[in-house]
Amino acid sequence: MIKFRLLLGTIAASIATIVAIVIIHDPAPAPADPFEGLHLSAQDEIDLLDDEILDSPSVSYQSDTFGYKLSYPGTWELDDSRTDFGGDILRDPSEHVVITISETKDESLMTPEGMQNMATSVEESLRLDPSFTLTKFERLVWKHRPTIFTDGVRNIGTKRFHTREYNIFRAKHGGVLNVSITTQEDAETLYEEILQNILQSLDVCPNGREM
Repeated sequence: MIKFRLLLGTIAASIATIVAIVIIHDPAPAPADPFEGLHLSAQDEIDLLDDEILDSPSVSYQSDTFGYKLSYPGTWELDDSRTDFGGDILRDPSEHVVITISETKDESLMTPEGMQNMATSVEESLRLDPSFTLTKFERLVWKHRPTIFTDGVRNIGTKRFHTREYNIFRAKHGGVLNVSITTQEDAETLYEEILQNILQSLDVCPNGREM
């Protein structure tokens, strides 16, 4: 059962990528409500974080399933059980930041045409989402690989959440690594340095480079 508002927002962002993949193979309108069937409860107030949470020693994690490696604060929780979501979920103790990492396996996406089709469908699916405002959409090279980057704001009830997603094309893995970061808007400044450190540590192909 999904329990947290921020987790819901993050999964909704990942749903947009899944919807985009469906659009590539079967052009159909995106669902009107990406949250349908998902229910949760959450505390509305942000508690002040102490130095132990902000400055805790880092731990490393490597996923053999999705083929990535990263480091994150030791007080954070990484859930790779995939019981609520078909990917890994990394979150801080106060649930102000949630990062999901999943993979879309599809060899056809590794061609220039496949990359363009996915870029088009990701952008269309996000623009069709009534609860999401897309502020930036870019095709770039990130971590030495072609990447679709999206940035925007998601509204859930009275709360606003900043969502960034990187869809990284990895020919060696025959698919796309999807990294989605959702932050409660009024906690962004507090967590920005931690998030930058996590992203800098991310190795999207730890067992070998593909350029």
